[in-house]
Amino acid sequence: MSDWQPNQYLKFKDDRTQPSIDLVNRIEVDSPKRIIDIGCGPGNSTKILKDRWPEAEIIGLDNSAAMIEKAQTTDPDIDWVLMDSNADLSSFGKFDIIFSNAALQWMPGHEVLIPKLFDMLNEGGAIAIQVPYVKHLPIFAEILNLTKNEKWSAYFQAPPEYPKHFAFPHFYAIISPLSESLKAWQTDYITILDSHEGIVEWYKGTALRPFLNMLPDEALQAEFCNDYLEKVVEAYPVEKNGKILLPFTRVFFTLYRIQNL
Repeated sequence: MSDWQPNQYLKFKDDRTQPSIDLVNRIEVDSPKRIIDIGCGPGNSTKILKDRWPEAEIIGLDNSAAMIEKAQTTDPDIDWVLMDSNADLSSFGKFDIIFSNAALQWMPGHEVLIPKLFDMLNEGGAIAIQVPYVKHLPIFAEILNLTKNEKWSAYFQAPPEYPKHFAFPHFYAIISPLSESLKAWQTDYITILDSHEGIVEWYKGTALRPFLNMLPDEALQAEFCNDYLEKVVEAYPVEKNGKILLPFTRVFFTLYRIQNL
């Protein structure tokens, strides 16, 4: 799979960053000394952590060289690490906050990964996670529908394994044995776009990317995007002022390591 494209991702920086802001504001940890951002991308979420806790040591970790390079350019004062989250992270030591925004849907083995991260928490520390849950929404469902039609099915005999979208019960089954001190919520964010093409541009930065990577050339990728655009036009009505409303569901949870639990 080709690497991520930070500039494409950041075309909608404000909308992509707002969930990070909301999640950071719900973390109840006083004066954390060490923080790690798992799947930090181009660093927009990591900056929110730094803005709230400027005195903390902060590490941003991602497996995309392009994303880490972009993050280093934007904020060289943060310790950026090119590494897979499923690798052995024990050498980094313990943290007061382990944060992850819109990244776990790309990562395998949540049943192993999340307890492993929990073990890296200091007492009183918190895991704070946000993941999109959009498999029921047209923005994602119409991609899957396209891969199954006669025109495109030959290219998608085995569709991309990721992203995987899970409702909160999937995560609750994993985190509830770890700690009784947890909170969860779900929010529908609405991005207001000027055109249906904006929806395609939004998703080219994330979940549309692995599907396009399965097509052999740029001409077919463009054609797939055009067919996807037709489905998007059908699914999302134009408002009276000409704008397009794009709802996007996100699941949040915080999990605290409490002494003697």
